[in-house]
Amino acid sequence: MRRRGELFDSVTAYCGAAVGGVTLFLPITFAWTEDSTPYRISSLINSVPRGAAIGVIVAVAVAVLMRTFAGPAAAWWWAFGAAIALLVNHIVGQQVSAPELLTTQNYVDSVCGGMLLGALGAAALRCWQSGRQGPGFGFALGGAGTFVIGDLADVLHIQDRDPYAVLETPPRTLIAVAIALLLFSALRHRTRAVRPAPPGIAVELPIAPILAATVLALMTLAMTEWLSRQYRDAPDDDGHGTQIGLTIAALALAAVAAAMLLPGRDGAGVLLAVPLVAAADGLGATPRPGWLVLVLLVVTGLGILLGARWPSAAVAIVAILGLALFSTFSGGHHSDLRYGIGSAVLALIAGYCCGTARPHYPPSGVLAVAALFLPSLVTALPRRDLMWPDRPGLPEPATPGRAALLLALCCALGLAVLYRSRPRHRHRPAEAGAAVPTDV
Repeated sequence: MRRRGELFDSVTAYCGAAVGGVTLFLPITFAWTEDSTPYRISSLINSVPRGAAIGVIVAVAVAVLMRTFAGPAAAWWWAFGAAIALLVNHIVGQQVSAPELLTTQNYVDSVCGGMLLGALGAAALRCWQSGRQGPGFGFALGGAGTFVIGDLADVLHIQDRDPYAVLETPPRTLIAVAIALLLFSALRHRTRAVRPAPPGIAVELPIAPILAATVLALMTLAMTEWLSRQYRDAPDDDGHGTQIGLTIAALALAAVAAAMLLPGRDGAGVLLAVPLVAAADGLGATPRPGWLVLVLLVVTGLGILLGARWPSAAVAIVAILGLALFSTFSGGHHSDLRYGIGSAVLALIAGYCCGTARPHYPPSGVLAVAALFLPSLVTALPRRDLMWPDRPGLPEPATPGRAALLLALCCALGLAVLYRSRPRHRHRPAEAGAAVPTDV
């Protein structure tokens, strides 16, 4: 019976993390009403990375609050409440759907998604600390799997231009399933006792993880938007090599700073997530059949198990470097075979990174997973499309891969510094409700 309960919590963690990831990763709508203006469309597009940055900060803040002040059951209930708020935003938004409200609805969606990721991550990783690894595996698979799959337009059938079906990312049916699962998981954990804090001892709120999330999210958002403006305002500049270099240096420093703010070696997850996002974006995007989505999820889960069995941050960063090299040398060749191979390798690497960088402090794991949905410097680079194939100032096909490669090299140096400055020490699984020693 206990194994069935753990399996159920694992499915709940997977579904909830997938819903939260889709919320941060995609805009709230892909369809437009007849009176949409270019300004409103541009505003919604710009709100996606900004909403993701807000969601990352909210996720880590909620995880810190759940870990510091709440018991095991409270995190499940908070995740349930966040999913309810997400569904309400979709239902209400559908009734008052208007182009001028789409941006606001997207920001509300991001906040709710961040709350869901943070509370669910705190609950799932707390289970891992107590020896139940299933929910942690489900949370990692839901976050990494959503990141690997990326554009869900074909799978979720969100190309429909019906103005009354604009709020389908994530689809309301998936949100409803997550709500039902979260309710049963919260009811399962409602009787879990929490060890009371000794009288006379004040509990302080660790702000270092929140500061780490703020530094990483805001620096990533600021530098990617700045690089995008450089291409827009000076399209004929000579390759924008200086601007790309400055962006890489700023993102690497932000990742190292965030990693150093986290306790112990938990920051390794952040230093793996940042270059992984850039390497994944360097592959580009192409439609996927539904069967390939299932294959990628299976490969991602296999990667998580491999990382848990043979953890090595060095192997993980070398694999990311290899993926960036693959993007560099194959950037000019667009084919389904290239992208299929790249997607499979990306799924394996993303899963391995999640398995090998298991944190000992739950908010650190939440930040590592949520960072997968932040924009990267590669997304700021303009790309040739069918509407404007001869756009001036377009980077060379190998430029995204080279940028991802340089960022991965910088993060590899950051990993070396982190492991050099933080000695290895053994952690014992913490009991539910017990304090975990940290240096925050």
